[in-house]
Amino acid sequence: THSIVGAIVGFGIAYSGMAVIQWGQVGTIVASWVVSPVLSGLIAFVAMRFILTGIFYKPDPVAAAKKATPYIVFTVMVTMILVLTFKGLKPFWKYPFWQEQFGVTFKSHLDAIPLAVGLMTAALAGTAGALISRRLVARIGDGDTIASQQLRDIYVTRTLSKALMHLRRVRNTSSGSTRTAAIDVLGKTEQIYDSVQSQSGADQGRSPYRSVERIFVYLQVISAGFVAFAHGANDVANAIGPVSVVVETARTMQVPQKSFIPVWMLALGGIGIVIGLATWGWRVIQTVGKRITELTPSRGFCAEFAAAGTILVASVYALPISTTHTLVGAVLGVGLARGIGALNLRTVRDIVISWMITIPAGAGLSILFYYTLAGLFG
Repeated sequence: THSIVGAIVGFGIAYSGMAVIQWGQVGTIVASWVVSPVLSGLIAFVAMRFILTGIFYKPDPVAAAKKATPYIVFTVMVTMILVLTFKGLKPFWKYPFWQEQFGVTFKSHLDAIPLAVGLMTAALAGTAGALISRRLVARIGDGDTIASQQLRDIYVTRTLSKALMHLRRVRNTSSGSTRTAAIDVLGKTEQIYDSVQSQSGADQGRSPYRSVERIFVYLQVISAGFVAFAHGANDVANAIGPVSVVVETARTMQVPQKSFIPVWMLALGGIGIVIGLATWGWRVIQTVGKRITELTPSRGFCAEFAAAGTILVASVYALPISTTHTLVGAVLGVGLARGIGALNLRTVRDIVISWMITIPAGAGLSILFYYTLAGLFG
């Protein structure tokens, strides 16, 4: 996205000068690249904190996950279907088919009938998903007695660690008899903490959490599919847009305000994005999936859900956003939900720098290629 926008700006400057560039539109696009990661990061942060406090920090996280899963699935399915409706099916409601067959014309996907169809479809899909997920998670065992006891010990250990932190603050800020009492309580609490921690086998007690993560694997597969759809709808359009104008100009010898996009051109973009994913795409996957923060199925689900939610909001309000920025911002939000120490700040720095230099680099190369070709064939 950055490369194409920068390259088009560079060509415009080389061909006709600075005055022909619509800098207000460019500014709007650049601003969206800041708004989208902030918004998706905020949604991911809230979603991750909800899952941590509502499931993983409970004495029995498996039971909590079973109880919460149908509601989570309903929310996910509703959001995803609305993303599909608002992001991918906007042109569907403008087809002449509706006028020819039913005598009605829709101005946009937010007209009463398209909006009602989208909301009803989302509600039905969400209800069906919730009912199916409820039956699926019921098959997951609650774990044996030892595992359950280990989970309770982990919960107690975490609670005691918070109590120790507050007691140390009281000790460091108080004086006199209050400080003496705080020291006494702190010592006893530390003994209890050490005793529970030594008995819990906390490292072995992590296995029941795998049952919780297994639930989120299915949710992540669904959310990943929809986010991939959003990426394809956005990124193929970015690449094919300039191509369609060039082809139309070569065919009619006039620069069109709107160009017809044939099916073969869309297929070309689709094939290109698949080949790119199959060749060097793994490097981007590795960066986003491993080098920003440690991701598990539950964390990955939160990131993708936040990205889809941001895309939905942006589509409703016609905001031009970068889907790549949206997902990276969501991953950052998931990491921040676990503390700043969970983020690889060096990777975050490199990503931000790459975002900043890509536009001027694309513009500079576009200018270079223009003058090179003009010198050879002009």
